[in-house]
Amino acid sequence: MTNFNLGTLSSTPSHFSFETPSPSDVYQFQINSTRNVNLSLNDISAGDDSDLRLFRDINGNGVLDASDRENGLIASSRNGSNFDDSINVRANAGTYFAEVSRFSGSGSVTYDLDWSATTSNSTSDFSNLLPKEFELGNLSGDVTRNNSINDKNTADVYHFSLGSFEGVNITLGGLSNDADIRLIRDFNHNGRVEAGEEIARSINGAITSDIISNINNAGDYFLQVNQFQGSTNYTLAFDHFTTPFA
Repeated sequence: MTNFNLGTLSSTPSHFSFETPSPSDVYQFQINSTRNVNLSLNDISAGDDSDLRLFRDINGNGVLDASDRENGLIASSRNGSNFDDSINVRANAGTYFAEVSRFSGSGSVTYDLDWSATTSNSTSDFSNLLPKEFELGNLSGDVTRNNSINDKNTADVYHFSLGSFEGVNITLGGLSNDADIRLIRDFNHNGRVEAGEEIARSINGAITSDIISNINNAGDYFLQVNQFQGSTNYTLAFDHFTTPFA
């Protein structure tokens, strides 16, 4: 097992690329107030499968031990193959451990780990990480997805692309508590939201539907659904359309 201390997480996303023969790597960190902890395990080497789990330091000894594993598990992500894994949780001040563990593969595995701790219940502070949680591919027709967000899953990220002469209108509805959406173009393909990459957002209050309309430039996009308050199911509708030839 390899251990790293990331210190105190902030809202600024940080990044670590690693190659390791170890079956498990543990990243210790702290948060000083209630925050949304965002973790993204991505760019896992082909032929390998690694998973991501988050624990709290239950006994305060600064070591991920049997007690933490038994009683301190906060969340886990175990996507198959080398697909991205992600965790987004609302967490109280304290010490935590993020564990990257090998599920399958041989030799050394390479991966990237991104992390941040953003303000909870804020329309101005979406998750700033872009794991490919839900891959929609090229939109060639209407797509609808049903999911939910809550304190144990404060953000969902959908990845899709548009071809030439294609467009989309996006609606978030079916809410029982407030949630918001924003659209991102990750121009430098680094998996983190940076200045100039947000295309649009909708942050209507209460349970009013959020809408982003008339997106019609070819390219890759990320659509984030972000918790504002409480737990809610939601319906996310991508209304595909074709645009006139120039």
